[in-house]
Amino acid sequence: MLEQIKQYLRFTSWPIITAMIALMVIGVLAIRVSERGDQTMYGFTVKQVRYAAVGLAVFVAATVVPYHRFGRWAYPLMGLTIGLLVLVLFLPPIRHSHRWIDLRFLKVQPSEVAKLAFILVLAWYLRSGDNYRRLVGLLVPFAIALVPMGLILREPDLGTSLLFLPTLLIMLFMAGAKIRHLAGVVAIAAVVVLLPVPRRIPSDTTRAELADRRAMAYWHTERYVVSPLPLAIMKSHQVDRIDGWLRQGNPAVRMGKGYQLHQSKMIFGAGGLTGRGDWYDADTFFRMLPDDHTDFIFSVVGGQWGFVGCLAVLFLYAVIFVFGVEIASITHDAFGRLLAVGVLALLFTQLVINIGMTMGLMPITGMTLPLVSYGGSSLVVNCAALGLLVNVGQRRPILLGKRPFEYGDRAPKPPAPFGPLGHSGARPVTR
Repeated sequence: MLEQIKQYLRFTSWPIITAMIALMVIGVLAIRVSERGDQTMYGFTVKQVRYAAVGLAVFVAATVVPYHRFGRWAYPLMGLTIGLLVLVLFLPPIRHSHRWIDLRFLKVQPSEVAKLAFILVLAWYLRSGDNYRRLVGLLVPFAIALVPMGLILREPDLGTSLLFLPTLLIMLFMAGAKIRHLAGVVAIAAVVVLLPVPRRIPSDTTRAELADRRAMAYWHTERYVVSPLPLAIMKSHQVDRIDGWLRQGNPAVRMGKGYQLHQSKMIFGAGGLTGRGDWYDADTFFRMLPDDHTDFIFSVVGGQWGFVGCLAVLFLYAVIFVFGVEIASITHDAFGRLLAVGVLALLFTQLVINIGMTMGLMPITGMTLPLVSYGGSSLVVNCAALGLLVNVGQRRPILLGKRPFEYGDRAPKPPAPFGPLGHSGARPVTR
């Protein structure tokens, strides 16, 4: 038993663990700042500490069990997750969306679990065979992604649904899928996104809403607008977010649909180089930013600790990515490498979307900052994902055969017989 503990401690990636804990501590401190500015958030800091404790326990559990066992249970886990995603659509809405299953003592968000289940299933499916190197072979991987993605869009939760396709493309590329096939799929998706769709204007549409719809339409009449497919199927508040992002420099938009983004950018600017650092005057500073403890927690970091605090957060994420890439690169087991790549791709996509929307570089989509934003489901799932990443690094199998995902020119050339120049000293003839 003692020897097993020594082996566990020896092969564990401590930089990833240290960075993960540091990010959770920063998140708790930032939530404390938000709590001081909003009395309705009383007790949120204590709850986040409890979520962090549960997350650490889940992290340890995810590192103790060999990761191949999780792969064997990937399909049942995905089936259970799909069932929960369907169930949540029939439950009473919370904050105008069907995202949570309220267990009274705990609110479970199935879309968060779906992200981890998706990575496990896709990595387990891609670990053997090479049918995904054919164009028709991409149908199954895309089906694995589109089924939970479509159910999450129905909640609606646009932010979480945006994570699946980038993660899918990165994992397929690392598995050896042909670039021309992936580029073709991306091109087809771009055409579908820009596809013009006519839509009848509802009779109860206000003048302001009508003006917004027409401003983003290809063409319009008195009764119809022809706009891109996403705008035609989006909810009104989602269209408002995109319009607020596109016209964020308009003074009239800043005080309306672009208010949240405008306040976020103001807080970033007010934070300066080292931040305000005043813990007892937060009520007049952060109260004007809605959802500052969840989607806009990075704005709180920038306002409270300034540019230096933002750099510190980005540095901690960089530590996770650097050591995570090292784990993926030296792991020759197919499932382990894809699992590590999937976890890194998921975290990277979340990071880019969240920071981009808080700084006005991307539309607001409702994306949490991993390990920092308030929320139990998100924190626990991200801890579990990092636990699987560390788990892969702890159990690097000895390579006895050909390395996985080496096709065509990517495979190393075999050495010439009897030395680099062959038996006679002449270079071998290539036919």
